[in-house]
Amino acid sequence: MAIIRVEMSPRDEETRDAIISELTDVMVKYGSPLENTHVLLYEVSHDVWAKGGKSYTKRAAEQQAK
Repeated sequence: MAIIRVEMSPRDEETRDAIISELTDVMVKYGSPLENTHVLLYEVSHDVWAKGGKSYTKRAAEQQAK
């Protein structure tokens, strides 16, 4: 059994489906049974995801202001 956990910024449904499919394919290629391969996507808002003491929302706003 394989459990894949991914923390990422929000994506549209089509992209999420592609990520799930491709991650599953990789694990199956290396021996994980398809029916026992789980993918959990954790979408984290840029408002609560920070680097260097600033959220990514604030970072983007600062870049646009330049």
